[in-house]
Amino acid sequence: MTLAKKLIFWFFAFVLFGYTSVFAAGIHQFNVTLSSEAVQAGESLDLIIQAVDKNNEVVSDYNGTILIFSESDPEAELPSALEENTYTFSAADQGMVKFENAVSFKKSGKQDLYVYDLDDETVMGVAETDVAKEVTPTTAEIELISPEAGLTIGQDKISVSGQTSKNHQVKIILNAETEIETTSNSEGIFEKEVESLKQGENTFQAKVLNADNEVIGSSEIVKIKVEAKAPELKGMTVTPKEVKSEEEYTVELVADKGLVEVKVIVNDVITSLEETKEGVYTATLVAPKVEETESETFKIDLIMKSELGNEQKEIGAESILVKAIPKEAPKDPEPKVEPKVVDEKIDLTIKNLKVTTLKTKSVLTWDEITGAESYTIYKQIEGTEPELIETVSEPKYEIDIIGEEMKYDFFAVKASAKTASGEVYTGVQSDFTKVQTGPEMIILLLISLLAGGFFFASRQKQA
Repeated sequence: MTLAKKLIFWFFAFVLFGYTSVFAAGIHQFNVTLSSEAVQAGESLDLIIQAVDKNNEVVSDYNGTILIFSESDPEAELPSALEENTYTFSAADQGMVKFENAVSFKKSGKQDLYVYDLDDETVMGVAETDVAKEVTPTTAEIELISPEAGLTIGQDKISVSGQTSKNHQVKIILNAETEIETTSNSEGIFEKEVESLKQGENTFQAKVLNADNEVIGSSEIVKIKVEAKAPELKGMTVTPKEVKSEEEYTVELVADKGLVEVKVIVNDVITSLEETKEGVYTATLVAPKVEETESETFKIDLIMKSELGNEQKEIGAESILVKAIPKEAPKDPEPKVEPKVVDEKIDLTIKNLKVTTLKTKSVLTWDEITGAESYTIYKQIEGTEPELIETVSEPKYEIDIIGEEMKYDFFAVKASAKTASGEVYTGVQSDFTKVQTGPEMIILLLISLLAGGFFFASRQKQA
């Protein structure tokens, strides 16, 4: 790279992006590839640029700015995406960018294309190609692949594609007056979205041009038809117009023949209609349910869709009056027969009264009595009268073990129930059962400690 070009290079770096001391981390060079090593002057080429490390692996997080130019052909056409011959990699590029049909050389001979990192001129890459002097062709083949002749579509736009000589300018002529420009790629394929088609017949013809903008080939004319018109409702009848709640009625409409979808919507219920004869569509519906004292008018909405996808909606195309069903006179209620109350009493004897002693509490349990409403717990301290402690609903009662000395008290249980007429009665009180209420664990711990001390002392004497 000459001194003058280096000065120009750094001028771009300072003026466009400002100086930075942060170079591209991990990048070693650029792999620069042109789609052909031998082309004619003016022929378009694809350009691929990869940022790679010393192991020639792509640096996917490279986000630097590059300068692209040709030293051998300063007039060469470069990608239109460049700004002042520069391009900044984005995260989406993943360290590689491709420009299609983006580079063409004006001069013949061996031509070069350089790529430099704006932050570090030592990171660069170059591609070369042999450019032959352009030979202006006098003729070229071109044909339209799509659309097919005789096609009918339901919208006002279509994709037009074809094939001709590679990297040539192509004009698509719509209806013999509108020209749409495009370019064939390196395989000779061209494609363009054409809009604003007119209703009815449309014609397409493709023409290929040389470097002097002269037409050197024309395709055959292809005709297609556009039917973007929505289906037309010609008539609609509802039979009968007035029905009772949840009664059947018929909808019949006349429209374009061969519709792929005809539906009516009544009270948010969708019903499909069938084409019973050409252009006539019918269906039997069930009227909505209405309140017994009111009548209501319901709108009938309509949806029609043609085979080409054109759709027509009509809100409130017709209506139906649904009458309320007369309310029947109320019948005299049958006399209420009161059930005979039988005051049967159940056996409330407490059975299988047991005590389970745990570390911190004693648990008193007994068999559950079906039909009993509650159980009353009585306590008797030695030498005193029994005392009512608590009433519980389950056959279980827990007594905490508290105090500083070993202690037992006596407990008994009595069950209660209620008759069908509401009379409350009780059973016979159980026998008193002895229950531990003082701390046995402390005594056991002292016995254990004394026993342990005795054992230790015996071992000492034996030693």
